[in-house]
Amino acid sequence: MTPHHFLPSFPWARYSKKLIHRIETPLHVGSFSKEDAAARGMRLAIGKEGEIHGGHALCLYLLVDESDGVIADAKFEAFGPTALIGAADIACELLIRKNHDQARRLSADLIDKQAHDRNDSQAFPNDVSVYLNLVLFAIEEAVNTCMDIPLSDNYIVTPVISINEGGGGYPGWSELSGKQKIAVLEEVIANDIRPYIELDAGGIQIIDFVNEKELIIAYQGSCTTCYSATGSTLSAIQQILRAKISPDLVVTPDLSSLAKT
Repeated sequence: MTPHHFLPSFPWARYSKKLIHRIETPLHVGSFSKEDAAARGMRLAIGKEGEIHGGHALCLYLLVDESDGVIADAKFEAFGPTALIGAADIACELLIRKNHDQARRLSADLIDKQAHDRNDSQAFPNDVSVYLNLVLFAIEEAVNTCMDIPLSDNYIVTPVISINEGGGGYPGWSELSGKQKIAVLEEVIANDIRPYIELDAGGIQIIDFVNEKELIIAYQGSCTTCYSATGSTLSAIQQILRAKISPDLVVTPDLSSLAKT
């Protein structure tokens, strides 16, 4: 056995192709000043984590709408390993159009999934997972400066429930108004469904909510020509919504949104 058998491969060789692309061509590098925020009528929220002398440092800049707590834009400056750059760039992409409550619940798993080449393989090797956590700590610091900003009246926090644990539904679901139920459905779709569909250039939107249990959705993008839109994809969407909200929910696709083949 030669010596190289005892040496771990360099992390870059185990990155997903999508992660490598994000590292080589990041979309959110930069910073915002207080003047930038004022010019756009936003609050500047900054989160810092790590130290340059320690080998890795991150500064995250968020522009937050003070009317509803929604993040309008995000940028970062980073010093350190390539995994930190990739994680920060992906996180910025996920944070935009999320409110500060959704932002603080962003997970390392979701950042990793955003850069998957395949569902059965990680984008970030385990030995660089520390940089995912570093990004999450910076997000937490930035978001903590925004907790006084009120959220939209229609926004309702979605409980974080693992599908593998069987879920538990949304507490008090049956007592919510129709408007509140749609807000909960929108929240779960935005956080737990849409990010994964968008990985394949697809999209999903709510068309109607009928009889308190039937959710009618329309597909967008590549989903309109995908056979699984009425099969495995539809089943997965329904499974997530049933686990996180109510076991009585039925998801029905608007067939007019599907391309004729």
